[in-house]
Amino acid sequence: MDLFWGIFFSFPVVIFSGLVTICVLYWLVASIGVLTVDCLDIDFDIDVKQLSTDNPASGFSGLLMKLGFNEVPMTLVITLIALFGWSICYFSFRFFMIPISHYALIYYLLGLIIFITAFIAAVYLTAFTIKPLRPIFSKLNTANSHQSLLGQTVEIRSSTVSETKGEATYEDGGAGLILQVRCNESYQFKRGDKAILLSYDKTNNSYEIISLDEFNG
Repeated sequence: MDLFWGIFFSFPVVIFSGLVTICVLYWLVASIGVLTVDCLDIDFDIDVKQLSTDNPASGFSGLLMKLGFNEVPMTLVITLIALFGWSICYFSFRFFMIPISHYALIYYLLGLIIFITAFIAAVYLTAFTIKPLRPIFSKLNTANSHQSLLGQTVEIRSSTVSETKGEATYEDGGAGLILQVRCNESYQFKRGDKAILLSYDKTNNSYEIISLDEFNG
């Protein structure tokens, strides 16, 4: 165990160790509904327009699209890169860097080479891993797009809903969705009440809701 922790906090493994730790903490927080799985997703609208006019997307977003990272949650991509990179760095350190740990210049030079190699390998391993998952997430994104949810019934999850805060759950036939909802002060929603999604605010990533009675009447 001492050997494991020694490598865990050694250069260059410690860089990926920190990223893995952040990812673990993120998934723990996301599991209780504080954060959403797609909170780090990137908008690719500009790139899609470029592709539609036969101009290939370039730059960072173009690379992400080429690898298929735009078709799955970015948090999943980062987590997989962190895990693959950490694994490669850990075993590379275990077998190649321990014998030269007393030679500082060679140690850090080799460590830098291992880090860069591990990162590149992790990116391509992640792209290969998510390839069979991309169609699944594409279907989920289509089925649960913001527009398709409008008019659907949700159940209030938070104790209250106001113009600045509130949460509701939508049963999608699977694990369910946790949505940010808002309403004006004339409504008095409480936990367990039913409401209708009326409109979507892209700026705040939230839905305006109204009561079932008003929607039906």
